[in-house]
Amino acid sequence: MRVMRWLGAVAGLWLAGGILGALAALGPSRWADEVTVGSVAAGVGVAALLAALVLLLRRHVHGRLRTVLVAVAGVVVVAIAAMPVGVAVWATHPPHADFEGPGPEGSVDVTIEAGDGITLAGWYVPTGNGAAVVLGHGAGSTRDDVVRQSEVLADAGYGVLAIDARGHGQSTGQAMDLGWWGEADLSAAFDTLTAFDGVDPDRVGLVGMSMGGEESLGAAGVDSRVRAVVAEGATQRTAADKSGWLPRHPLGWLQRAMDAERDLLVSLLTDAPRPASLSDAVAASDAPVLLITASQMPDEAAAAKWIKDANPRVEIWTVPDAGHIGGIATA
Repeated sequence: MRVMRWLGAVAGLWLAGGILGALAALGPSRWADEVTVGSVAAGVGVAALLAALVLLLRRHVHGRLRTVLVAVAGVVVVAIAAMPVGVAVWATHPPHADFEGPGPEGSVDVTIEAGDGITLAGWYVPTGNGAAVVLGHGAGSTRDDVVRQSEVLADAGYGVLAIDARGHGQSTGQAMDLGWWGEADLSAAFDTLTAFDGVDPDRVGLVGMSMGGEESLGAAGVDSRVRAVVAEGATQRTAADKSGWLPRHPLGWLQRAMDAERDLLVSLLTDAPRPASLSDAVAASDAPVLLITASQMPDEAAAAKWIKDANPRVEIWTVPDAGHIGGIATA
């Protein structure tokens, strides 16, 4: 019993130290060594905690039930304690997505000042009818990945300002795969878009894929200049986004706990402000919203229904036989 208590105490200390170590990469420098050491320490803490659980079960439970309980306890401990640490570190320190270019025919390169010394790179295709949009890509990609969308919109007469998200492609700053910088960066992009010749400020909107769609929904909730939003494959940026549609059974509650821990760690690992939930953002906006979902992605359908419940102006279009952000390829 004494050994079990000792192991439990060590496990708690290692786990706490590991998480704190992973979060030691605070501030603008965000030292990669500290993140790595902290993540390893967190892993050691999880292993020690599992050992303590095994000793506890060996003492009080016998037979096949003990084996099952050890396996279940292991999954729960690793999921809640370790996985959110890795997800948070990855989301705030993702690999750099390189821009290759070129842009669509007729586009011109654009540089946008987003504040705090951050510059966003993009291209602009001039408007043919006064209407224009800012176009955002998904996490881990660049405006290279929305060339086809740019061409379709431009062919319909829209002006298109496609940007590399912060830390992606040719844009500066620290990338953030959950899109928490979206409101600030899209506001700066909107300033640039509405200053172009021929753009009617009353006919401007946002179009985004995956992370870009989530950023667009968030920006519409805080910027009244946004007249319309099209978001494809938007599901979640924070734990609050999934709270309304995750199943209400043990696995659903486990996922909620993991998401909440992830958000806490992300808040400590980045200076980006945690955004409002997508449903709250849509509820705060007067802009009509079109959510494009893929028939092969049930989480997109669940998220879209939850968002639509917040605002009657939301419309949903489900693309048959499509995968994530595969609408244009399917069409």
